[in-house]
Amino acid sequence: MTKTIQRRKDRIDKWISEQYADCLTSFDDLVGDGYTGMSNIFYLWNRRHLHWLDNNPDVAVSEQEIRFRRKFFRVLQKVGPSALKCTQVFENRKIINDPTAVGKDDDVILPETPVVFVSNHGFHDDVLATVLAAGRHAYIAWGSLPLLFNTKDGFASSLVGTVCVNRNNKKSRQSFLAKALNVMEHGTDIILFPEGTWNKTSEKPVLDLWKGVYDVSLASKCAVIPIVHYVRDMESLKKKNIIHTVVDDPVMLYEMSQREALKYLRDVLASWHYKMAERYGKAERATEMQGFDTSDEKWKAHLEKRMRGVDRYDYEVETKADFRSPEVARPEDVFRPIANLLKKRTTATNIKMILDAKRIVEERTQSDFQRRF
Repeated sequence: MTKTIQRRKDRIDKWISEQYADCLTSFDDLVGDGYTGMSNIFYLWNRRHLHWLDNNPDVAVSEQEIRFRRKFFRVLQKVGPSALKCTQVFENRKIINDPTAVGKDDDVILPETPVVFVSNHGFHDDVLATVLAAGRHAYIAWGSLPLLFNTKDGFASSLVGTVCVNRNNKKSRQSFLAKALNVMEHGTDIILFPEGTWNKTSEKPVLDLWKGVYDVSLASKCAVIPIVHYVRDMESLKKKNIIHTVVDDPVMLYEMSQREALKYLRDVLASWHYKMAERYGKAERATEMQGFDTSDEKWKAHLEKRMRGVDRYDYEVETKADFRSPEVARPEDVFRPIANLLKKRTTATNIKMILDAKRIVEERTQSDFQRRF
């Protein structure tokens, strides 16, 4: 670490200890894995905006800031489509449901009061695509601090408006609801990605959802608007690669129990994703598997390529950010205690069981791409 970087780090550590100890645990929260310093974007712009992390909602988001970001959103509506790496197409829900259908799609009627837009999460431009699909100014719930404070994408999102949460810090996580409600009380919508991280599985259209979206809906009695994207080739960042987007009707999650609401919302998101994949994602297996012996090899190579395009990725946080219900027992969870039996507890009768358990845990860990990448 150079002397300049060390001085900057010492200065940030001083800010943290003096002003932000309740929401930041260390310098590393802001830089992510494998980075020794802050980007120029941080020093030119975002070092002035650490107050976004303050656990006091009135400090984190002010009415004056919201007014400024509303004005910027009008500019983004005009220039945003050209900033997308891929072309966004808004789909007719009637035709997605029935390819033989004709006629315009039914309009989605948004309430005049603030709403929560929710979207699936998994490709480079999904945040911008969601902001454009919402069609009206909304603050973005943001949990990846290294990405927000140190990249061009984070800088652009901050101009629209963000509700920050440091997922490494318990008090910061607990402050999210109050900050989100504060934004909505000022008449502004919120955008949430309730999967919590990119969906890196090969078999799930949508991951299980965190309960934050339900908490916001219940506390504010607001409608939730599903926005679903499907991209045929998530490795390609070219205009000819299409972002297929569906905006669906409002859902009143607060009228359901938490379990029912999250299950229903996930079903809505997954259903639209599956229907678009059926319509636009068909391919010959021989073509898809060219150069690979197994589907696991193919998906591993796909993820490695996709993740190389991500700047300032906090692997320590992101690989644990998907929701996993304690009520669901996975094979690796069941067999890990057996696999970890101490040598002195190994006998001639249980050695095969222990070795089989170790093999099962290792195989499951290797195939758990969601937490490997």
